Amino acid sequence: MAPVSWVAHDVEPYVIQAHLGKRVSFLALLIGSWSPDLFTKWMVYGATAGINVDVGDPSNFHRSWPGVGPLHSPLFGIVLALAVYGLTRNQQWAWGLLIGQWAHCFSDTLDTKGTMLFFPLTEWRVSFDAWAYAAGSGRDLDTAAYFSCLGFAWDGAWLVLTFVFRRALYERYFRETVMPADPVWGWLGRYLPYPALLVLYRAALFYGASRWIGWIIWAHVLHTNEFDFSWGGPGWIPASE
Repeated sequence: MAPVSWVAHDVEPYVIQAHLGKRVSFLALLIGSWSPDLFTKWMVYGATAGINVDVGDPSNFHRSWPGVGPLHSPLFGIVLALAVYGLTRNQQWAWGLLIGQWAHCFSDTLDTKGTMLFFPLTEWRVSFDAWAYAAGSGRDLDTAAYFSCLGFAWDGAWLVLTFVFRRALYERYFRETVMPADPVWGWLGRYLPYPALLVLYRAALFYGASRWIGWIIWAHVLHTNEFDFSWGGPGWIPASE
């Protein structure tokens, strides 16, 4: 199974939560941040989970049209937010899904593939070419490349920001700000003790930080991949454009 996302998508919601407080649901921010990759990233690397799915060029499938590229467009976030608001009338969830999804699709403009920010008006992908998008080279090489270039630094910067805004991780903040903004926590509290809810809230950070450290060890201790912090790097792998 391919990773749902790189580390930035796991920890961005904490930083956003620290700024917006009760105006958004943290769970919605997290689901929105994961949503462009949640049900599709596993196909990009050829994993089929027992289902025979031919996606052709995995790079184009993931970010282009035809394919699931529209999931990385701001339009998808708008549709998702409106649908949830129409069903629930919950503004915190609608805003959380929208902002989380937009954080993901704008973050992904930094690689060489980019995202279709103006879909459906145009299929042109906005890309700043900071690091190589190398999904076509397979999961292992793509991972090794990402954790050897500016992508690794981008994830690290978000982890630093999470530490700077660490008040969002405090138990008091969770109790006084996060829980009141989302009735889902109250529903979960019927089945889980309060300490378990707090662990669940912090789980995405633990997951993201652990993967950041684990993939660095995998790429540079267990394997001898070279760091390359040049713009568009690393140069030792073909980048998809």
